[in-house]
Amino acid sequence: MPTTTHHAKLALQLVLVLFCLFVGRAFATVPADQGAAFDQYADRLERGQIAPDTQAGLLKALEHMKGLVPAGDARRELRYRYMYCILGMDASPEQGIAYAEKGIADASQLGYVEGEINFHFCRGANQEVLTTPRDALPDYDAGIALARRHEDQRLVADGLTWRGSVQSLLGEHAQALVDFLEAQKFYETSGEPVESEDNLFNIAVAYRRLGEAAQARDYLQKVLAHGEQKSDRGQQLGAHMQLGFLESEAGDQEAAERHLRKALALAHAVDSRSGGANIHLGLAQVDNLQGQYHQALEELARAKPGFARTGDRSNRDMVLLQAAKAHAGLGQHKLAIDEYGQAEKLLQKSGNLRYLAELLDARSRSYQALGQLGLEVADLRRLAKVRDALDRKAHSDNATLMNYQFQTARRDQENRQLAADRALKEQQLRSLERVRHWQRLALVLGGVLILLLLWLALRQFRRSRKLHRMAMTDPLTGIANRRHIEQLAERALNHAGANGEPLCVLVLDVDHFKAVNDAFGHAVGDQVLVRIAHACKQALRRFDMMGRLGGEEFLIVLPDTTLDVALQIAERLRCKIEALPLANLAPGLQITASVGAAQADHETDDLAELVRRADNAMYRAKDAGRNRVEVVARVQAV
Repeated sequence: MPTTTHHAKLALQLVLVLFCLFVGRAFATVPADQGAAFDQYADRLERGQIAPDTQAGLLKALEHMKGLVPAGDARRELRYRYMYCILGMDASPEQGIAYAEKGIADASQLGYVEGEINFHFCRGANQEVLTTPRDALPDYDAGIALARRHEDQRLVADGLTWRGSVQSLLGEHAQALVDFLEAQKFYETSGEPVESEDNLFNIAVAYRRLGEAAQARDYLQKVLAHGEQKSDRGQQLGAHMQLGFLESEAGDQEAAERHLRKALALAHAVDSRSGGANIHLGLAQVDNLQGQYHQALEELARAKPGFARTGDRSNRDMVLLQAAKAHAGLGQHKLAIDEYGQAEKLLQKSGNLRYLAELLDARSRSYQALGQLGLEVADLRRLAKVRDALDRKAHSDNATLMNYQFQTARRDQENRQLAADRALKEQQLRSLERVRHWQRLALVLGGVLILLLLWLALRQFRRSRKLHRMAMTDPLTGIANRRHIEQLAERALNHAGANGEPLCVLVLDVDHFKAVNDAFGHAVGDQVLVRIAHACKQALRRFDMMGRLGGEEFLIVLPDTTLDVALQIAERLRCKIEALPLANLAPGLQITASVGAAQADHETDDLAELVRRADNAMYRAKDAGRNRVEVVARVQAV
């Protein structure tokens, strides 16, 4: 009996041990399985493979993800938190920043670098709408630097898209495009189709802001096609909105309104508050350009609640600018000037020169309407400086893009060369020993031949460029010669006629120039012409064109310019020349110029007739005592 009892106890203990092992293994597999399910779902949501197109759908997806976080798993909990911070947080920017800062601290303490990087991106996104986009750059730079240090190329690419979006908003379009193109390389080579398609949108916006309309339209059409193919309403919304802005900038306000109305319907469908507010702002701009000022104010009234609900303060400058333009259009210039002043402070803080130039140009017209000529002149002078800065920025952007293209081509060439070298070395190793000498010799000769061909091609290219420049440039003044300025004028006249735009030309002739040559010599006369050309170029707008017809006579082409404005520009040139300091060339030397102006009549004028009328006006100025501006009205045929 005791023996039976002992065996029963042993059997019971064995069953208990086996039960505990089974239960332990079962509970041990739950977190592992749950963790894998969380990772799979988070990856799909983060890569856009799960893409709800409404805010409610996105919040539901994040809630499901939260339910998959294994208990006590701090890293996965942080991953959920940063994805919620970036994708789904519907709170004020201040709350978003506080949430991100807590995440940065927790991730840093845990040593979770990916989480720390993404919380930097989240804090930057909230900082953009709280103050200005520029204030978000330190967080994006910090996230990119962390990703580079830990060699996480995917997060580097993500950070480049965040930073590029801000740079594009701030007018650093070339830098933005470089960031987007670098990110695109990673997305395309690493097989990330969703991110690659999304980044096409960023590239399109950068091209639009650079003024490269053809490239921007091509990319946006691709984005729209992808969105329609996948029934992705958010992607379609962004494409239509940017196409609306693009068409507005191109001058086709009807097409712009069609795209923006489509975008607005999509914004309502996906419950995008910020998108809807931005679209109403875009429609206000279109209405202002069409002279529909009451409608513009109504659109701004619709935009403001959307910005207020999302806490987005980044568009206050544009809201004020469009409101001011509408009020100015309605004749309420005092109110408009007050709004221009508020917008100016915000634009100076953000550093957006393009919109600042637009503001100064518009406000000067309000000052003119109120008879405040001193303030009008001050704004016009500032406008000239801002436009000069924009011109310098455009040159800098071109240089940046050219340098990026050169560096990219060089890296690609180096990679191809490295690949070719590796292949050649492997072939050489497989080759017989007796032919190695001849292979190396052939490689060296081939390299010398390539270098020689490259040198010859480069020399020919430089020579062709120099000859072309010499053929089109006046060798003394550096401006367009007669042939070139007439080509430019013909092109501008045809464009103006096709688009129904005004165009004027000025013929400027230096007064008593022969006396200058006779009294002081031709060397001094040449320097006088050089200084006149330089002074006039500085006084002209960036899209005006100037060339030397010969001797002391110059032709200025003023696209999209009415006769009244042309006469103001002519007077500005005359004053500029009269005020030229020339005493260092010859004591007591002072010059003046006579200017004739004519506006194109697209029904009857060709270039020769237009220039002839301006030339007649110039001679009329000569006959009237010189140092003046004259215009000869067109004689209508009976």
